[in-house]
Amino acid sequence: MINRKKNIIDELEKAGAETVAFYQSLTPDELDVPVYTEEVRWTVRQVLAHFITIEQSMQWLFNNILAGGPGSPENFDLDHFNRTQPAKLDGLSLEELLERFKEVRKKTIAIVAGMTEADFDRTGRHAFHGHGKLERFIRWAYEHQRLHTKDIQKALRVTEK
Repeated sequence: MINRKKNIIDELEKAGAETVAFYQSLTPDELDVPVYTEEVRWTVRQVLAHFITIEQSMQWLFNNILAGGPGSPENFDLDHFNRTQPAKLDGLSLEELLERFKEVRKKTIAIVAGMTEADFDRTGRHAFHGHGKLERFIRWAYEHQRLHTKDIQKALRVTEK
């Protein structure tokens, strides 16, 4: 049987380290490259801020479901959250953002480390995924991060041309 806890913790650690190394490799100019320009307007730096703010909110979600709660409220406005929360970190340096990211990821890993095997099958509501298992929502933390990183890499390639 696959140890879900170990697998998820390993992936969270790996994706976290990948993100830190990726951001440390960028130049100041690259941090200011626009990645998204339609509904949400984020630069490369603001995507890192998004990783922090969204994962903090996911920790609330995980703890709510673990405590027997329903998960995300039905009326949670994800678009509003995404438009407003990352901007609150705009004044931070890259180093400060990376430290916050590492701390947030550390807290997510601690939540997972404290879970039992049965906890992964608890269900609740996720603002993006709808109703589902907690395991899915936790895995989304690193899958979501990797999807955005691919978008960043694409945006950086476009600006190189």
